[in-house]
Amino acid sequence: MLLILLPKAYGQTATTSPNVIVILTDDQGWGDFSYTGNQYLSTPHFDQMASESAVLNRFYVSPVCAPTRASVLTGRYHLRTGVSFVTRGRENMRSEEVTIAEAFKSAGYTTGCFGKWHNGAHYPENPQGQGFDTFLGFTSGHWSNYFDTSLEYNGEMISTKGYITDVLTDSTLAFMDRNKEKPFFAFVPLNAPHTPYQVGDEYYDLYKDIDFGYGEKQNKKIATIYGMCKNIDDNVGRIRQYLKDNALEENTIVVFLSDNGPQGDRYNGPWRGGKTSIHEGGSLVPCTLQWKGKIKPSQKQALTAHIDLMPTLLGLAGVEKPKEVKFDGVDLSPYLLENKAPESRKLYTHMTGFEITAERGAVREGDFRYTTEFGKTGLYNLTEDPSEKHDLQSELPEKAKEMKEAFEAWYTDVTSAGFADLRIPMGYKESPRVVLAVHESTGKGDLKFKANVNGWAHDWFLVSGDATIEWPIEIVTPSTFQLSLKYAGQAVKGDVIEVIFGDQIIKKKIKKDFKPTALPTPDRVMREQEAEEQTWGTLDLGAITLPADKIKTCTLKIHKKGAGVLEVKEIVSRRMASL
Repeated sequence: MLLILLPKAYGQTATTSPNVIVILTDDQGWGDFSYTGNQYLSTPHFDQMASESAVLNRFYVSPVCAPTRASVLTGRYHLRTGVSFVTRGRENMRSEEVTIAEAFKSAGYTTGCFGKWHNGAHYPENPQGQGFDTFLGFTSGHWSNYFDTSLEYNGEMISTKGYITDVLTDSTLAFMDRNKEKPFFAFVPLNAPHTPYQVGDEYYDLYKDIDFGYGEKQNKKIATIYGMCKNIDDNVGRIRQYLKDNALEENTIVVFLSDNGPQGDRYNGPWRGGKTSIHEGGSLVPCTLQWKGKIKPSQKQALTAHIDLMPTLLGLAGVEKPKEVKFDGVDLSPYLLENKAPESRKLYTHMTGFEITAERGAVREGDFRYTTEFGKTGLYNLTEDPSEKHDLQSELPEKAKEMKEAFEAWYTDVTSAGFADLRIPMGYKESPRVVLAVHESTGKGDLKFKANVNGWAHDWFLVSGDATIEWPIEIVTPSTFQLSLKYAGQAVKGDVIEVIFGDQIIKKKIKKDFKPTALPTPDRVMREQEAEEQTWGTLDLGAITLPADKIKTCTLKIHKKGAGVLEVKEIVSRRMASL
């Protein structure tokens, strides 16, 4: 939701307002840097940036992707924004939330996002609806191919050339170059080193022969991940070199963080757990803030978190904070500029799945971490016991009780607004193209997902008999839509397709088979979750005119006539005109 903010008079001229760059990586753990003690991985650009930055040594995020992103973008705990998990609409952040991009945009900044969004695929929850002038990347939780892939550019799909992290960095540099004469905010949520395990030979070969001590398969995964991290390091170096070459270092704040702990076994310091864990290793990540000549290089030990970034960056840039927003985080600019430490407080962690519950969470305060996980609780002193091996509940029962009650009260508070069911809006002029992907649907009948029983993003249905697929939708403006179906399969000629909106029905027959071609998938290790990419046939469904508000579902009925398995990917809708 865009709001109008007036910049402070002393801080918002085109020549003095600092640029802001936030680089966020995906599944890069605390231990994936040489400056945090990794003996295998050399990250000279990260190391140099850390040496020139305020390093927040006790900086916490959420244990998985989308919740961390929501907190970075809003300065609020993810549950308060409507985000609870990573798929099926549970990753969607309410469009009413005021984002950091909207705040900077209202203060005269040009805004761009380059990478993985993961807080809503559809307008107004997508980047264009949440304050970004430019977006290149993808809105889902993961991507299927990292080489020569297609990406979304301001609502339309385009082909790219090269490795995805290089492409996203190229676009970031081009954005900076176009806007270097005026203040810009660049959000760079790189998707590496998240799976699939893909990286070029020049990076993989650096690590492929190392025995990391986890067995052959995991060693190959780690070699790929470290290659991806090395590539990220090189691209961070490119961004830093651009700032230096264009005399922008003293007028640019650069923030780096990761979104959660590491996926899978590898070096992560002494910390317990990794991605999805409510223990220290799941949410403690590196965070550095650099502003040459303003923020002194230092090691900061106060407890800090993702919820602090938005109020802090607005404070550093002199942008007035939106008055109607109640931040959960605090403005750390006095800490960064004057070494005035923030007051002691509790930080909260939450992890859930498809069902939103309080079964898994943690509280971090001072030296202590309190954890609750499926009825089992724990209390640990992280200063004395960083690996969380010695439970102190019997020794400090009052402390455990106090932190338990604090977590329960916090959970009640941040979930008080409830959670909306997934609803895909159609009819916005700002977003004429809408994709009804099957991973956002409910399927019934003789069908199953191709790659994973959970139906992650980009998966598709294999339909062997009669089946029904239903999407929750909302027609926001009376409009005419052109529809098409992405399908594949042999011996599917003659299958009958019905698309139903209320009392309107489109009925089509598949007139020809489509034999899909698998696209190159240069995985170093066989993928375990993501669907691979392939070519698709297109069935033109024709046009349909729909009224606003009355229709709540789009239903696809498949009447099997052919003997083959029909593969169904998505319905693509394009708004042609409003009424």
